[in-house]
Amino acid sequence: MDDNRMNRLGGTCAILVGVSYVVVTTFFVLDPTQFIPHENKDELWRALAADGTPRVLYYWGYALGAVFAFGAIPAIADLVRERHEGWVRWTTGLAYLSFGVTAVETFRLVTATPLWAGDYAGGDPTVQTAIVTTDLLLRLDPATWLRFGALGPWFLVVNILALRHGLLRRPLAYLGIALGVLTSTTAVGVAFGIGPMVLVSAILGGALAAPIWFIWVGLVLRRGVPRTPGAGRGPATAAGPAAAGAVTAAQPARAEEAAGA
Repeated sequence: MDDNRMNRLGGTCAILVGVSYVVVTTFFVLDPTQFIPHENKDELWRALAADGTPRVLYYWGYALGAVFAFGAIPAIADLVRERHEGWVRWTTGLAYLSFGVTAVETFRLVTATPLWAGDYAGGDPTVQTAIVTTDLLLRLDPATWLRFGALGPWFLVVNILALRHGLLRRPLAYLGIALGVLTSTTAVGVAFGIGPMVLVSAILGGALAAPIWFIWVGLVLRRGVPRTPGAGRGPATAAGPAAAGAVTAAQPARAEEAAGA
């Protein structure tokens, strides 16, 4: 796939990822069960059985956003790959891991949450106890180290390299760096049960920075990004095919001059 086609596809996918964050935020706010304390499992599952639609749509937002991210990641990473290929390749792998875990986990939750909620509401105490004690089995990454913790370094590397080499506008790159920090602190807050850290990181990162950054990057990609040569390439590669042809044409003349001398 040529650069322009990859940019257009990646840009479209990035915009859709940004929209998915808006969907997630919207249905988080509209879902009253999100504000039930985690300790009150009985109230939570009964509320999900009564009306679990906002929660399911919230999970759909995450799941579809993660699928679109697989189209956005390669185009975004390609913007800075030549500036430090090692760091970009490693953190891009982490980003794929992050969104892959998110996709699998949330697709599971989309299907299983309504079923478990119905079983809880209509079940006897034994069934209810089993659901309450095993509901974490629905999640692949309860502490979010993979979903959020593995994603933060990719945001940081992409945006720091873009800032250093002028590949993205400075406000966009600074926003991406902030998003990398907030994504990482979300994982730390969830893992260690620091509620205020999770709340602030989720609002500033997931609700504000993430949709703006992905949609903005998507628009940049769709408009087209000029390619710059990577470090360490020879003059012919850096100057393009015309210069390469000139160098090739000049070689026989130099050889004849050397023979005559």
